[in-house]
Amino acid sequence: MSDKANDSLRLGIDIGSTTVKAVVVDGDDNCLWRRYTRHNTRQSQTVHDFLMRVEESFPNHRIRPFVTGSGGRAIAPLINARYIQEVNAVTYAVEKRCPDVGSVVELGGQDAKVIIWKQDIEGRKTTLTFMNDKCAGGTGATLDKIFAKIGVAPTEVDSIRAKGIPVHRIAAKCGVFAETDVVGLLKSGVARDELVVSLCTAVVKQNLEVLVRGNVLRDRVLLLGGPHTYIPAFVDIWREHIPETWRLHGWSPRENAIEELIYVPEDAQYFAAFGAVLFGIESEEYFSHLHDEQKSGNGFYEGSAKLEHFIGEGRTAQLMSSGAVKPGLVESDEEVEAFAAEYAIPSFKPPLLERGSRLGVYIGVDGGSTSSKVAVLDTQGNLLHREYVLSIGNPISDVRGMFGRIREWASEKGVELDIFGTAVTGYASEILHAAFSFDLAVVETVAHMRCAVRSYGEVDIICDVGGQDIKVLFMKHGRVVDFKLNTQCSAGNGYFLQSMAEQFAVPITDYAHHAFKARRAPAFNYGCAVFMEQDRVNFQQLGWTNEEIMAGLALVLPLNIWNYVVQEPNVARFGNRVVLQGGTQKNLAAVKAQVDYIRRKVPHAEIHVNRYADISGAIGAALEVAERMRKGGSRFIGLEAAASLAHSSRNDDSTICRFCANNCRRTFVEVEASGREKVRFISGAGCERGTATEVKEMREKERERFVTRTKHPNLLSLAADKVFTSFDFLPLPADGTKVKGLKISHHPRARSRKHPFVRSSWTARDRRSKMVIGMPRLLNLYLYGPFFSTYFRTLGVGGVVWSDFTSNQLWEEGNKWGAIDPCFPAKVAPAHIYNLINKHKPTHICFPIVTHLESVVENTLGNTACVIQMGTPEVVHAVFTRDRDLLAEAGIEYWKPLVRMDRAVEAQGLLYEYFHERLGVTEDENAWAVRQGYAAMHRYLEDMRAAGGAVINRLIDEDRIGILVLGHPYHHDPGLSHQILDEFQMRGFPVLTIESLPADVEFLGPLFAEESADGIERAARDIKDIWSRNFNRNTNLKIWAAKVAARHPNLAVIDLSSFKCGHDAPTYSYIDNILDASETPHFLFHDLDQNKPRASIVIRIQTIEYFLRLEEERLRRRVR
Repeated sequence: MSDKANDSLRLGIDIGSTTVKAVVVDGDDNCLWRRYTRHNTRQSQTVHDFLMRVEESFPNHRIRPFVTGSGGRAIAPLINARYIQEVNAVTYAVEKRCPDVGSVVELGGQDAKVIIWKQDIEGRKTTLTFMNDKCAGGTGATLDKIFAKIGVAPTEVDSIRAKGIPVHRIAAKCGVFAETDVVGLLKSGVARDELVVSLCTAVVKQNLEVLVRGNVLRDRVLLLGGPHTYIPAFVDIWREHIPETWRLHGWSPRENAIEELIYVPEDAQYFAAFGAVLFGIESEEYFSHLHDEQKSGNGFYEGSAKLEHFIGEGRTAQLMSSGAVKPGLVESDEEVEAFAAEYAIPSFKPPLLERGSRLGVYIGVDGGSTSSKVAVLDTQGNLLHREYVLSIGNPISDVRGMFGRIREWASEKGVELDIFGTAVTGYASEILHAAFSFDLAVVETVAHMRCAVRSYGEVDIICDVGGQDIKVLFMKHGRVVDFKLNTQCSAGNGYFLQSMAEQFAVPITDYAHHAFKARRAPAFNYGCAVFMEQDRVNFQQLGWTNEEIMAGLALVLPLNIWNYVVQEPNVARFGNRVVLQGGTQKNLAAVKAQVDYIRRKVPHAEIHVNRYADISGAIGAALEVAERMRKGGSRFIGLEAAASLAHSSRNDDSTICRFCANNCRRTFVEVEASGREKVRFISGAGCERGTATEVKEMREKERERFVTRTKHPNLLSLAADKVFTSFDFLPLPADGTKVKGLKISHHPRARSRKHPFVRSSWTARDRRSKMVIGMPRLLNLYLYGPFFSTYFRTLGVGGVVWSDFTSNQLWEEGNKWGAIDPCFPAKVAPAHIYNLINKHKPTHICFPIVTHLESVVENTLGNTACVIQMGTPEVVHAVFTRDRDLLAEAGIEYWKPLVRMDRAVEAQGLLYEYFHERLGVTEDENAWAVRQGYAAMHRYLEDMRAAGGAVINRLIDEDRIGILVLGHPYHHDPGLSHQILDEFQMRGFPVLTIESLPADVEFLGPLFAEESADGIERAARDIKDIWSRNFNRNTNLKIWAAKVAARHPNLAVIDLSSFKCGHDAPTYSYIDNILDASETPHFLFHDLDQNKPRASIVIRIQTIEYFLRLEEERLRRRVR
């Protein structure tokens, strides 16, 4: 009997991470009732409320419930409902309600989905489904949090459209870093509607780059989910960017208006709920057979008693069976009291000041991401006055107010202040330094180090957990030898705990009081903050109390710090004297979790919580300027001027930089103090040119940069240019010329002999002369570019062209082809091939599969290339021929020869086998071209080593420090290394590459003289004593170069590694140990990816510069 005859209705409930949606439909699938509401972490209670309303609205009907969504699986059996997987629900709803749709993009609270329908030649449809996995940046919860942070109300978002609104660059890979970028733009004066549109644009681009996996979003494209429903700017942005991918892939959409091809359907937020009903009803028999244990869920709603019992009392069994349950932070109230007595931060008691006295002071200001802090010290370094205020959006206004209150404080105390020096640190230091004429801008890491050392002397670890960043500094002998910053992900920051407290309606000052009430806690997975929030939602719907969840969140904080940011669970290897500071350390629950974690790892650890934890940056800045300016001479504008500073910002067409085609949108912040000239600060400039306003000023800056670049060579940049230049070669001999020394067989035992040279036919030569071979500037071609370019040119091809260097523009234009998400050097490959096809128009593209590489290191297990690199040419070919052969359509033949470069004879044989017919070459021609290629290759390496030797000799003569980059050849690409090394060059540090290290005995002999029992050359080229798994050429060279740097007093090391580099990861600790043993300064950039978290990178660069300056001073003192 049908449902209609039974007078029954169907209830579909979509229980999401942030909202609950429900629909009631009749037997004809007509919607009779619907509700959408945020559950505010009360999933089960919200479902109960919905059920009560449904019972009230339909008292005489039987209800058949179906549940979907991330929170649905646990609730389904409590209301006798069948659980439907949400992808199935959405897919089925679309197929039934919108059968002509080709793709769906759904943004949810904490997840994002893409569904694409494909049709075979027989008309059968299949679906491809992709979801976010490790990161939830760009989902609804992230957007909500950022909108709230910048003060944009939901009603305001509803009215913002994207057309005509300027877009600013925001990194959307991590939601917390997106928030950092947005806050920074807000503080520099960017309008809120521009921020909303820029954020939504970043989310769209991130999904097209990563989530779509290089597929085409076929029309029609349905935009589902709450963000698409309630943020109309999204629709505008998708309508702008999806057609770009259609043009890119050669996809021909239907001839409809764009509004009909990409749109938000009616009831977009209810599709999963509708789909749960449709899928559940029509697949009932199949589903029951497949999941026999859920037959009880195939019936009717029998009331809410089980759900009410679960909400009220019945959670214990489920809690214990749901997974790991941890003990709480404390076992008793007495433990809380004892811990608080030892670690609670005491209230600040200002010293008594003699009225009428005149005080010499140093002022430090910390303009952080979420707050501003100030510290006033006397000449002995004692704290006289302090203030901590949450940011009101503009750092100039914040600091102006604080200076006004310093003036009032001095007046109240009846003292006069002589300001000997001022310093600023923190996220907003650049703009504040310009606005108030601070004497010094101190990098954050240095400021925090100065405060910790001042308070606690010789320390080993400083762990600073701030609002949106984490800094862990490792000290030895009074100096920072290494530090970790969160660069690609911001899991574990204090702002997350604050936002959780706000969701529980608990003041952050009471967080510990509530968390200490729990005697057990759920075990959160550490990692992405948004996914931790999803854990929190799941725990809540399982019945964990707010207090227990708050305890669990505190307990996971040290895991995020040490396992996710530091990526080193062995805390003991760093030492045992630890200082905890940063605003988060005022939360005693967070401190308890960290102390317990560290004590488990280091039983005898000496742990201090800085009594000035929340203002340690400001104090450190004041201490630094006190040491630098002992003789006074401050340039600070003065308290009166600072307290009345007027400022304005401008961001319009007149501020756009016109010095290049990028037309970067800049913000001009102009400040004016009484009796002083107006000062202009420029933010948003994409390069040094943008910091100028006039052509003359720009040209002078360019001249200064040229002088600096000439004086302090950057061999990374030299290598990137030189490796793709055209090297001289000896042309092919004439037909019949007797040539000696040419091996014409690729058999390893083949012998050279003198024989008449055999040339190919004139037809083959003519065919080659018309070929233009395109090659990508990628991967190991940053080493073997000279070989392949010279090889082809020797054979008489018409030309060899290279793709452009990796850049934002190249990535933006070609990133829609990504089929997988590996490391950035491989992920960018399709963009390079697209660049060749679209811009350089070659007749052929050659992307060699290089399996082995030459190396100066000896006695290794192998010289293999990375398997990801080996597979990339195959992946690229598949991408461009997956749906249609775009290479063939462009008239391009794609070559991917497999070649082993560390054995010349084998390389020669493999290339002949591959190109014999494709190029029409003879064995002699191929052998000659291979010889010329290797000669060019070796000339390139000789030139680089000569340049490196010259730089090192100059460093020795001038008692200076140079930077040796431990990286792969592809890190020479300025786009992959984010031009980080250019920054060091412009700060006066020459930069060397591994390939530029001299490899002769003259250079290596003195460095390895003490290890010469088996011969200096052997000792200098062997790494078995350090690295036994020495099969990968590039990681072998990193270990070798670290050994060289450890023995040379003029070299510091920067270790570059790309995000997800599986070959580099095992070497990190070995390289650290090598350089630690010699106290060689070494610093890390281990998470390079397509996103460039500029704020974090700048902090790291400035910190490294500070300690390199100190190291140069020590070097000069030792030499003298």
